[in-house]
Amino acid sequence: MEGKIVGEDERGIGVRITDNRGTEHTVAVGFDGEIQGHSQDGYADDPDERTEDDNERVNQARRFAKFHVYRERGYDTLEHVDNPDYIDAVRRAILALSDEAFERYFGPLRQQLRSHHEDVERPVALPAGVRAPNAVVYKLDIYLGVDIEGSGLTDQARTLAADHGLEYDDGTQPKSGGAVTDADRENWETFGEELVDHADDEDLELEVGAVSGIHVGFPNARGEHEVQWADSPLERQPDARLELLPAEPGTLEEFREYLDHHLRCQVRDCFVGMGLVPPDPYKVVGFGKFIYARRYDHYGLYPQLHKRDGDHGAFIK
Repeated sequence: MEGKIVGEDERGIGVRITDNRGTEHTVAVGFDGEIQGHSQDGYADDPDERTEDDNERVNQARRFAKFHVYRERGYDTLEHVDNPDYIDAVRRAILALSDEAFERYFGPLRQQLRSHHEDVERPVALPAGVRAPNAVVYKLDIYLGVDIEGSGLTDQARTLAADHGLEYDDGTQPKSGGAVTDADRENWETFGEELVDHADDEDLELEVGAVSGIHVGFPNARGEHEVQWADSPLERQPDARLELLPAEPGTLEEFREYLDHHLRCQVRDCFVGMGLVPPDPYKVVGFGKFIYARRYDHYGLYPQLHKRDGDHGAFIK
């Protein structure tokens, strides 16, 4: 896949894409990532007249166009959970957590997985529509925050907090959602936005800032993937979303390694889904994004990268 910015106006950016079969696409991408127009010269105009694989190649070009605009111009054209840079930032932030912090954020999810293999209490009851408990997919949203001390922003943070009438030391202590008022949450979010604006992007170090409750995905009676969504701690999009099958999680340290591999698989999925070969650290095999496990099973142009014993072949066909 190759891309080139060919124009920009008040509505968005035009991108010329050459896909892996040599077909040229012109894609208009809005600054928010909305596809405003797409023309190409290698496939039928009517999606119903294309093969399923050709429809997926058209979708690859759209995903790549949005990614190209993000990388070249910096616009937030991809959902963070589908952006390999955000997913990898979350992966690295998880590796940097202390054992205590890792257990605080991810211990409930680990126990949820253990409940499929051991006699332990399940933190989240399975939805009534679940017919096969081992067919569920557990999802957990992860939100990044700024490591203030590691970014060298402590003095600026104290001054800015005082300007907002906030007590900096109190705000750095972890609290449950119910212990923070809506007004305080809004003030702290404004504080965080202003602090980031004051900092040099190259100096920022990110850390895990919050996680959601455990979402439960399962096939419903109609064979569709339904999700019982838990509460979100923040009113913004998450930066990555774990999607785990109910496998044995192992020890706490083994579970951290498992999450590292899982997020590498997700980064792989993002690149493969754009028609790109992943960078070497992400040429891995295993379950990443649920939607890509379905795509790998469905489309002939993809190898079965989600299955350790599948037909892996080349990453891109």
